[in-house]
Amino acid sequence: MASIVIAEDDRDIAELLKTVLSNAGHAVQTAPNGAAALDLIERTLPDLVILDHHMPGMSGLEVAGRLRAEVGTAAIPMIMLSAATPAAARQLFDVTITKPVRPKHLLEAATELLAAQDPHHGTAAQLSDVPRLLAVSDFLSRPAHVAGLDAFAERLAVLAKVPTGAITLMLNDSVVVAGSFGMPTWVREAGGVPAEWSPDAIVVAEDVPVLIVDSQASGEYADTPLFAVSGVRSYASVPLHSPEGHVVGTLCVMDERPGTCTEDTVQVLHSQRAAALSLLTPASQAPAGA
Repeated sequence: MASIVIAEDDRDIAELLKTVLSNAGHAVQTAPNGAAALDLIERTLPDLVILDHHMPGMSGLEVAGRLRAEVGTAAIPMIMLSAATPAAARQLFDVTITKPVRPKHLLEAATELLAAQDPHHGTAAQLSDVPRLLAVSDFLSRPAHVAGLDAFAERLAVLAKVPTGAITLMLNDSVVVAGSFGMPTWVREAGGVPAEWSPDAIVVAEDVPVLIVDSQASGEYADTPLFAVSGVRSYASVPLHSPEGHVVGTLCVMDERPGTCTEDTVQVLHSQRAAALSLLTPASQAPAGA
């Protein structure tokens, strides 16, 4: 859900646009003129601003100019609505839409601008890469030696000197726990967690290790159920590759105590990637020198 401010002096149009965007799950506020819009935007700092051009007192172009000139509001994405778009609008607005506005067109433009502001937008695209997903599906379709994977996860936790370890496979929207030790019961029963709950989404999408020394300090994942409900404070994860080089999952460890996962922990995980792959891949398909 995003916060959106619409400035439109025609009440019927304002209510129509508010309904369309509210039905899409956004929190929408309206302003009847440019001055009211400027005040509302500066007080609430919304995620998106939609400005009609021809408004009494202060035009949408003037409002946009004021917003772009202020550090606190300069980066807010803006859409202009106008029957005749002024040339200067293209220097201030991200998108210009000609009136009469088609609600579907406005919703599509708003969705695209908001997605571009989302730091996880690129992550989602990379997780949905088809060759990568086919490689993950290949692993998931093989009969799993669960006991062996769980024993591996236990060894991983022991080597890292933390209470919890796991080997995972990453789909486009979820982390599948292939083997685990010390994992919360609710995660084991569910078989995994949504991708947005786990730092493993970043590990897989960007093919980089992630180290969280203290989730309460970093803040990014502190409020997700994996951390908030389970009390995880320290976390380390490294990417796991298929024989063809696709990032299919991770090796990860975690602890309720802050500071137990360190750079040394990451190195331990790196050292176990070949062993993990050997449990997931038949010998005939194992990569040379993994």
